[in-house]
Amino acid sequence: EEDSQAQSSVVATALGYVLGFMLYMFLLIYGSMVMQSVIEEKNSRVLEVMVSSVRPFDLMLGKILGVALVAVVQIVVWGVLICGAGSVLIPSLMPSDVMAGAQAMQAGMPEAAAASGVDPNMLSAVAAMTDMGYVVKIFVCLLLFVFGGYLLYSAMFAAVGSAVDNVQDASQLQMPITLPIILALLAMLAVIKDPNSQLAFWFSMIPLTSPVVMMARIPYDIPLWEVGLSLALLYVSFVGMVWLAAKIYRVGIFMYGKKPTLKELVRWVRYR
Repeated sequence: EEDSQAQSSVVATALGYVLGFMLYMFLLIYGSMVMQSVIEEKNSRVLEVMVSSVRPFDLMLGKILGVALVAVVQIVVWGVLICGAGSVLIPSLMPSDVMAGAQAMQAGMPEAAAASGVDPNMLSAVAAMTDMGYVVKIFVCLLLFVFGGYLLYSAMFAAVGSAVDNVQDASQLQMPITLPIILALLAMLAVIKDPNSQLAFWFSMIPLTSPVVMMARIPYDIPLWEVGLSLALLYVSFVGMVWLAAKIYRVGIFMYGKKPTLKELVRWVRYR
């Protein structure tokens, strides 16, 4: 039994690293896409025309959700391809003894799996890839955390994009946004060593770090209530962040020629 747990831990660790890094890249890449798009539209004066008929809040939310759908479609395509590979391609390509050992491992019979004589780590990987319930659970969680994390961070990136005239000016204002993402990545490296520690729990609950850290913990079969609580906090935080970002956005899109400070952004938030 201990051998079985060690083998599954290897698969969970590898999967945790992959999922954590995926979330890290998604948040940075798609958040930056929103910021650059806002800057381009601001410089072309398109936003000034559009706000005459659309509220700034609706305009910003539409842009955020538009890019979010691109990320969602990408993950759904990956999910369909991997589920298809797990249910059809892998069983047909793998030798019968490997599949028999993987099925024994799925059924919780490590002794029968060991009797196949196949490398245990390989059996664990095949068992995980061909367990449709496990694969679907991973991709549903990935979809929910990518969507929630992206919504939270893209609202901040959109606010920064509306406040500056070019990407170079955005670097200083962007730092408070990128620091939590980097912190989440560093926390993930520590969390994978002990996914049930207090550090792991709290970093997977704080909305700014939870998408990366929680996705790294999910392969270790953590309690479902922790995943649900993390998602609830993440989506509630997104609503609050959009409200704050919209206040900056509605002022920033009409500001040109001056790079605002963080203090000025706080003042914009207080405008009624």
